Amino acid sequence: MADRRPRRLAITDLDQIALDYLARFATTKKRVQEMLTRRIRRSAHFHGDDPAEMLATIPAVIEKLERNRFLDDQAFAAMKAASLTRRGTSRRQIGAKLSQLGINQDMQGTAMDGLVEEFGDTEEAAAVAYAKRRRLGRYRARHIAGEQRLVQAKRDLSAMARAGFSFALAKRVLGATDDIDIEDDEG
Repeated sequence: MADRRPRRLAITDLDQIALDYLARFATTKKRVQEMLTRRIRRSAHFHGDDPAEMLATIPAVIEKLERNRFLDDQAFAAMKAASLTRRGTSRRQIGAKLSQLGINQDMQGTAMDGLVEEFGDTEEAAAVAYAKRRRLGRYRARHIAGEQRLVQAKRDLSAMARAGFSFALAKRVLGATDDIDIEDDEG
């Protein structure tokens, strides 16, 4: 079985650790900071060292990565927003995901504005992608008739609402031509 003890880290190791992490994952400044902090604390705890000196060098490591263009939050935000839109994620959920990853509001806005060039109406493009991926509404493999069709249409609209899309957009994308009364739903 492999030895799971962390090796004793030195300040000179931090650059290589960060580069190795960036070679494996496209990520943000916040995530690199968290990873370095976690690695330093784990090593210091195991070996009984004081982590303060190495923790203080993290901003310098991050600044060097940004200066050498290994780490670019704006490019990451644009790439992630486009990827999530292609996957069928609503603008609201994209904003939440980017915030969670440490992208500030200005960068989020710039990334969302850049999506317009590629997708046009980004919200509709995402809604169509989501409906196709989940096989909702008109993208269903088999058609349902009668009372079950109305029940399924309500379920499909509910799924679109949970995904963050507006009712009007969901009805348009799903091809719901019937007047669906959402207030009269029991289940």
